[in-house]
Amino acid sequence: MGGGFTFFSVAVAVVLLVLAQCIGKGAGNAHQDYIQFLLANGVARTPPMGWNSWNHFACNIDEQTVKATADALISTGLAALGYKYVNIDDCWAERERDSWGKMEARHSTFPSGIKSLVDYVHARGLKLGIYSDAGLHDSGNSFTL
Repeated sequence: MGGGFTFFSVAVAVVLLVLAQCIGKGAGNAHQDYIQFLLANGVARTPPMGWNSWNHFACNIDEQTVKATADALISTGLAALGYKYVNIDDCWAERERDSWGKMEARHSTFPSGIKSLVDYVHARGLKLGIYSDAGLHDSGNSFTL
């Protein structure tokens, strides 16, 4: 467990501080002030929303599919509604790790590499997530340590 602050304890402290400030302004406005604070800071106006490759493609995922999906989130208007995440799940990596023990993009399906794909997705105002695993194999057994 260890000492120190956790994200949860810091979040609780911030909420209590904001509530104390709101109550100090008058009990009648406390709820409205708190609602305005939550909306003004821009955090979690929607739950994290986006697309995940596993649900439809499983291990049949490639660079072009990810790019097309990022473009579709923009062109359909979903990104404007909060769908900001493009998540590559399993099977994107080579079966063997590089000489440093790091996962690397499968050359046959991600020929430009992950950095290029990240740049492509970020240029559209979206965020890229990517699956990794600390075990001997990922869940699709597509790579080893």
